[in-house]
Amino acid sequence: MDKFGLHHAFPTNTLSYGENGYYDAENRSIYNLKEPVHKSDASTKAYVDSKLKELQHVENKLDVLQRTIQIMENHITSMEERLYAVALEKIPSIEKHVNDSNNHMMELLKKSSENTKHGEIWDAIKQLKEKKIININA
Repeated sequence: MDKFGLHHAFPTNTLSYGENGYYDAENRSIYNLKEPVHKSDASTKAYVDSKLKELQHVENKLDVLQRTIQIMENHITSMEERLYAVALEKIPSIEKHVNDSNNHMMELLKKSSENTKHGEIWDAIKQLKEKKIININA
């Protein structure tokens, strides 16, 4: 208010100091503020809004990445379960082939040991089988 009791539309060019030693804008707006450079600089609403928008964009990308990782983990788990099931189906088949080969080998050894004077090879195989060191049907 001036000496005539009128309020001026434009504030004066000076800022007063508050009790704490800082400038007091006396509830007035500050215009033409530069973008902050140093960590103690004041910032405009537009600057803060732009940084908030950048953070929200990064957060959205992280959410998408997290969902992608979860989908991949589920897919990997599913693949592991399928591979395990296939392995369980194939192992008996593989085991049968191994046993068939071992049995064939045992028959050959048995025949060859019968031709030896004392059957030492066959006796050694029977001992290994009795001690459950080998598991071959012959």
